[in-house]
Amino acid sequence: MRRWLALLLLFGALPARAQDEDPNTVLALARLDSLEIAAPGRVTGLAWMGADTLAVLVAQDDRVTLAGRPETRLVVQTRAGVVLRSEDVTGVLDRALAWDGRELWSCGDIDAGGSLLYRLEPVLLTVRDSYATPGHRPTGLCHDGRFLWLTDRDSGRLDRFDPEVNEITRSSPAPGFSPCGLAWDGRNLWLTDVGTGRLYRLSGSRRALNGTVEAANFLWRGRPVQLAHDGLDLWMLPEGSRWLVRVRIL
Repeated sequence: MRRWLALLLLFGALPARAQDEDPNTVLALARLDSLEIAAPGRVTGLAWMGADTLAVLVAQDDRVTLAGRPETRLVVQTRAGVVLRSEDVTGVLDRALAWDGRELWSCGDIDAGGSLLYRLEPVLLTVRDSYATPGHRPTGLCHDGRFLWLTDRDSGRLDRFDPEVNEITRSSPAPGFSPCGLAWDGRNLWLTDVGTGRLYRLSGSRRALNGTVEAANFLWRGRPVQLAHDGLDLWMLPEGSRWLVRVRIL
């Protein structure tokens, strides 16, 4: 009797669990308010370092070095737009930012080809360590409380970096084929894709697809969209925009 009861409870729970993990789930999104990026230029990375502190990686495409790379600055600002720090990181950092609660992380190209993942000292904004990445165009970056996750736009891949062993410990195909922005909300990963123009939700230990924001609320095909999470809400920034928009999934 107990055995049959256990089986009944087990199979009775399966439909609910499968529904929660349904990759075809359609999600709605509402835009709430916005804040202006203080530094001029093309934003290539975002990370909230606290409730009122935003780190922004900005490229000045009209100012190019002899090596052909745009001048790039790492800017720390408040929600009100007050610039707290501005450091020249030209030739080192190129894309993506993440805050792990103690340190900043970012990515940069190297002359020999490929890219490096950088660990930054948060006060002086200087490089502490660098690590090789398996791809050559990491674009999005976030920290989930244990691991760092990177999107590689050219390979269509999602990579997991373990700061304890300083290695990539998992790689898997990302939804779409040109992943870009990436953010962690405390439970789920959120990922934008330039090719499809969509915003995806990835859940569970395997970070599996289990929802897509409906196209009526989010469709930016061919235009990179950066993501960041401030601990309460998700923020997005389409390339070329000066306004970081706070959004909520309904």
